[in-house]
Amino acid sequence: MKNILCTILVASLSMSPVMAAPKTVRENVIALSDIGMGYGETKVKGKTAEEIFKNFLAKNGDGEELVYKEIKDMDFGDEVDEGFTSVQSAKEMSGFIESVIEEKIEGLDKVDDAKKILELKGQIYDLNRGWAQLIKNLDRQGVKFGYTGWGPGYCGVSFIELIIIDVKEQKVYELYLSEGGSC
Repeated sequence: MKNILCTILVASLSMSPVMAAPKTVRENVIALSDIGMGYGETKVKGKTAEEIFKNFLAKNGDGEELVYKEIKDMDFGDEVDEGFTSVQSAKEMSGFIESVIEEKIEGLDKVDDAKKILELKGQIYDLNRGWAQLIKNLDRQGVKFGYTGWGPGYCGVSFIELIIIDVKEQKVYELYLSEGGSC
């Protein structure tokens, strides 16, 4: 009996929020945001993903043409196009976040900032463990993925962000892949 209880306890403690399988698009986006760099949410009218995306872009004074790109064709900073991308590229966009975190780690002192370094390495672990599964969950829910160059930035440079379009709810989620700050 004791062994069974220990097994159940270990199994329950090792389950991450990703394994809990968020049920709604919004819950999946929030879970991504928790292991990422934040998100924004906008209600936008439209009947198709393309129409919703164009209306979202028009609200921000842009969006004349959507350019389909894979991650290998995207720049991390100052992306000038916006458009749709594949599920695979959405999965790989976690690499942008990881590079920001690694840059933070490089700027820390190994002795004085050991605790902070461990926290950041934990964030990378969570990102690598959960991001792709959450993107798969969203894909199964029928969302469309895109990108813009409007994410948080600094020194006049904006960074790329992942766009998630929920046609059913007529919502656009902006998942930030970086953090903003002053020069």
